[in-house]
Amino acid sequence: MTEYELIALLRETASTISQDFEFFITLTFAVIFVSYAVGKKLKTIPRIVISILYLASVTMLLLRYQSLLVQVQFINSNLTSIGSDFPEMTKILLTSVLRQSIYILGSLAAIYSIFIPIINSNEELIIGKSSDDII
Repeated sequence: MTEYELIALLRETASTISQDFEFFITLTFAVIFVSYAVGKKLKTIPRIVISILYLASVTMLLLRYQSLLVQVQFINSNLTSIGSDFPEMTKILLTSVLRQSIYILGSLAAIYSIFIPIINSNEELIIGKSSDDII
């Protein structure tokens, strides 16, 4: 491949990584918003189904991200081997760790928000039973 083709492929790969991350952020905030909007109205089984679908989507995005990172490293090594003056991407590892942390922490927050009404209602039941026993 020529230098021009490699740089074009690198830009396309970076754009795909950004679009996938934007989709993840949108999906996560949508799940969090809907879980708070619905509140206690949603039963347990639909919550489990939503969680499984959400986690499957996030897993697919993470796997795609990993393959795109391999592609970026391949393109960078090819650019270096042909003696390109294109600046080498030096902070890939730091960016990768930060992005993966956001994927994981965001996913945990979304799953927590899906089940928080159930957790709170179970705590209310436990607290309610103990106060009834006292009276």
